[in-house]
Amino acid sequence: MQNKPTFFLLTAFALLALRPIPAMATPEAQSFVSQKVAVALDTLSDQTLDDEQKTTQFQEQILQVADIKVIAKFVLGAYAAKASPLELENFTNAFRAYALSVYQAELGQYGNEALQVHKSVDRKPGDCVVVTTLSGGTITKPQDIKWRVLKIKGASRVVDIEVSGVWISQNQRSDITSMIKRNGGSIDVASQALWDRVR
Repeated sequence: MQNKPTFFLLTAFALLALRPIPAMATPEAQSFVSQKVAVALDTLSDQTLDDEQKTTQFQEQILQVADIKVIAKFVLGAYAAKASPLELENFTNAFRAYALSVYQAELGQYGNEALQVHKSVDRKPGDCVVVTTLSGGTITKPQDIKWRVLKIKGASRVVDIEVSGVWISQNQRSDITSMIKRNGGSIDVASQALWDRVR
């Protein structure tokens, strides 16, 4: 007869063995990041474009990659459900301008680097994280960047980016919801603050 410690260990190992193994994300998300993001990064390092042309093209490309409406609602947190259609529209417009400037600032520090996709892991069906590395170019040490990709209306879209260990959308959510709370729940105050940061 097995003693109790041995029995419990065997039971624990059996349960672990029966746990479902997290599924790897489909190659579609990896391909989406490697192709679409690489094009946007190439634009920022294109020496044939002036600053205005770079900004215009980069923003157009990012809007094809990221779903700003989804991100804006996420950033509002619980306040998104309380927002009127007009408040939500005004905030989304302000957030779009602000988010594009943040993405350009974060990704604009790179130039001529090679983007390598390492793996992608499903958080749940239609929601995965693609792990990449930027190396070469202007940086001396490879930079890990993660991209959260959602399947939205049948198309892949980036909804968050982790740079230097910080998820940009989650960080913005903390900032924005704290601002709204300090101002009595006013979403319009947050919208104006975002416009002020862009100007």
